[in-house]
Order: sequence, then structure tokens, then C-alpha cells
Amino acid sequence: MTDKNLNPGEEVKIPDTRWMSLIFGPEAPLKESLEEGEEKKIELFEKGLANELRSSDTIDLAFTKIVKMALAAEFGPSFVKAKGAKGMVDTIVRGIMGDDKLRKQAILIIDRFAKTK
Repeated sequence: MTDKNLNPGEEVKIPDTRWMSLIFGPEAPLKESLEEGEEKKIELFEKGLANELRSSDTIDLAFTKIVKMALAAEFGPSFVKAKGAKGMVDTIVRGIMGDDKLRKQAILIIDRFAKTK
């Protein structure tokens, strides 16, 4: 979603959090209810997914990218690179794959952000 800036010809990117309710249901946070800093984390998560996800990725690889990006957005990139992070990421991915609702949500995220290459 974009909005016109005061400078003619420039557009300002405004994060569109409406898609979250589509994926996460009616309990998804609205932009107005996000705590300070959360909006920036969501923007970072979305930007990272847009850069990293490819339509040619396997489901397992795409889920792994989503989990890593979520952890990096929440705790910082060094957290994902930490010694025990791989096991944690693998456990979360298995949890997503084993839960119908989470798997569907992850697939919708992939569909929204995966680039064709």
C-alpha cells in the first residue's frame, strides 16, 4: 500500500497489515493496535521474505526461510546465527508442517512473498 508524500512524484511505503487478518484470522493485530517497534519488525520480516523467498524453493526450505526471518526480525540476525539456532529452527519448521492451520498460514505467506526466478 502506498500513499502520496508531500513531495510530488514521491510515494511513501506504508505497511499493509490487513493481509495479516486474512492469514491469521480475525484475532490478527491491526496496525493501530501494534506496540511501538512491532510495526518495524513486521516491515523487516516482510522485506526479508520478499528478498529471500523464491517460487522454486521447496516447502521445507521456504518454511525454514520464514522461521529464520521471523526470528531475525524479532531477536536480530545474530540470534539466527547462534550455535543452537539450527535445531530450534528445525523444531519450529516441523511444528508448522505438522499443524494444518500453521501450514496453511505459512503457504499463504509463501504465496504472497515468493518471487519467480
